[in-house]
Parts: sequence; C-alpha cells; structure tokens
Amino acid sequence: MKGGGKMEFQVAGETLDRAEQARMAAELGLPVADGGPHAEAAIVRLVAEGAAVDLMAALRSGCAAVIEQGPAGTLPTEKLKTALADGHLLVSLTTRLAWTLDTAAQFCEGLLARGLLPVTVRHDAELSLHEAIINAVLHGNLAMGGSLVDDPSQFDAFCQRLTATLADPDRANRRIDLSAWLENGHLHIRIADQGGGYDPDSIRPPVNVEAKSGRGLEIMRVMSAGLTVSDGGRTATLAFAV
Repeated sequence: MKGGGKMEFQVAGETLDRAEQARMAAELGLPVADGGPHAEAAIVRLVAEGAAVDLMAALRSGCAAVIEQGPAGTLPTEKLKTALADGHLLVSLTTRLAWTLDTAAQFCEGLLARGLLPVTVRHDAELSLHEAIINAVLHGNLAMGGSLVDDPSQFDAFCQRLTATLADPDRANRRIDLSAWLENGHLHIRIADQGGGYDPDSIRPPVNVEAKSGRGLEIMRVMSAGLTVSDGGRTATLAFAV
C-alpha cells in the first residue's frame, strides 16, 4: 500500500523452522504471522535457501515481498522497509540462486500473474532483465571479468572459475534485489547488486555489431523505454511503457 497506510506487514515462511523464521523476522523488523487469516498483500514470504519451487510459487502469489534465506546480517532490511512503504514488489535473492534459477523468466511470470506486466511487453522486459541480472551477478557480486562467450576455447575454464567463485560463501551470499512497480504509465524494474560498481559513462557499445558479449547495456537501452544506472553502477532501473 502506497505510503504504508494502515497495513501491518508480517513475515511467513512455512518451509523454515520456527527459530529461523523468528531470526529472519527480527532482522527484517517484522513480526511472524500468527497463523490467522491475513491478506496476502500484507505478507512478506520467506523461502529457504535455494528453494526454487517455493520461490516461484511466492512470485506468483500476491505477497508484498519475497526474501530468500541468508546468513545473519545479509538480509535487505532497509530495502524491504522502503519497498513496503512505497508499495513496490521486492524480491531478494542470494547470488547463487539468482544465477542458477532462470530468474528473469520467473520474475516476469510473477509480474504477469500479478497483472503488472502486459503480455505484449513480456519479451522486451525479460530480455532486458536477463542482461541486467547477468551483469549484476558476473560483473557485480562475483567481480568476474569476461563473459561466457568471449572466447569459445576458454569456455570450460571460465565455467570452472565461475563454479569456484560461486562456492565462496562471501560472494554467493551477496544479494541480488529486484523490485517492480507501476508509475506514470510505465512498469519500472530495478536490479541492484552488492558489487564494486562501475562508471556507466565508461561503457561504450561494442565496435563489432555481431559481438556475442559486451552488449548488455545496449540491449537494455534499446529494448526498454528508459534505463537509469545509479548507486555507482550497482543499480539499474528499466522502464517499459504499459
């Protein structure tokens, strides 16, 4: 609800044990749902680490936010507070799940189910979001240079390095936060990472128009109605006319 209103938000995570629900609820600053009848729009869904099926179900529900389990001190407390106050959907994932799940497709399915994303905009939104998530994971949270398709002869070596980097708890437990809202005839989708950032003005379109990598920002600019990069390159906000 815009401005928070009188809605009292609570967290619910049926697949988590009571102690873990309580721990996450305390970190997020919200009470655990008491089991009584509550509007789904007032529920922040907690899903167990790596629980892709539960995550997909939560995305398609009408809950206010979806937060994947993470170690103490890593949850998006302030971002959740802001999203709930502004009436924005927030989905917060660990880097590991954001990479292994087909996150762009699943997030768009959730937006469709919620009536936020018209079918006619689905292709452009999903492609743009896919590129943004790749950038946020590989170049942001994992701080990996290069690309899966830069050099086919180095594909196996790159995949091995990616697997090793994802095995590092510090990198894998960094968050990828996705938020979405409707405003002024546009759907806005924000993608935020916890990497070192970059200067967007330093990125130029690839000289080779047939290049298989280095085109992420250009694709987002072309496929959306607007792209804004902020927070030192850690946040990209896409707009789509709806």
